[in-house]
Amino acid sequence: MFDLSFQQLIIQLHVFSTLLMTGVVWHMQVVHYPMFLVFKKEDGVRATEFHRQRTGYLVMPVMVVEFVTAVLLTSSSWMMLYGNFLWLNLVLLVLIWAITFLRHVPRHKRLSESFEPDTVHALVRANWVRTLLWTLRSILLIRFLG
Repeated sequence: MFDLSFQQLIIQLHVFSTLLMTGVVWHMQVVHYPMFLVFKKEDGVRATEFHRQRTGYLVMPVMVVEFVTAVLLTSSSWMMLYGNFLWLNLVLLVLIWAITFLRHVPRHKRLSESFEPDTVHALVRANWVRTLLWTLRSILLIRFLG
């Protein structure tokens, strides 16, 4: 078990990273991914490769903080009172990671090699699942804190 001040830091980092990722995924869903359809095929490859590199610099550290803090929360004293919630939080996050690395990363790679509007549409459709899961997690964490 961790001392109370460390637990407070863990939950603060976790909530911050989750809310940040929720905002990022909504921006991707509503603005960024649909914007790919504006590019001509020859520009789409460069644009998606640029997106993939730059977005990775932003989201990977935040996703790692979110994941590590979610795991640490399952080792906190809050497990006695909120164990079901903390496990659900972690399971939903693992699901997001699975969708990200099994579905999204390959689609981004495909787009950066051969830009096809059908792949963009598939990316937008599939990203709704991540968007809704991150939104659900944010709502649950805010409820947990309140």
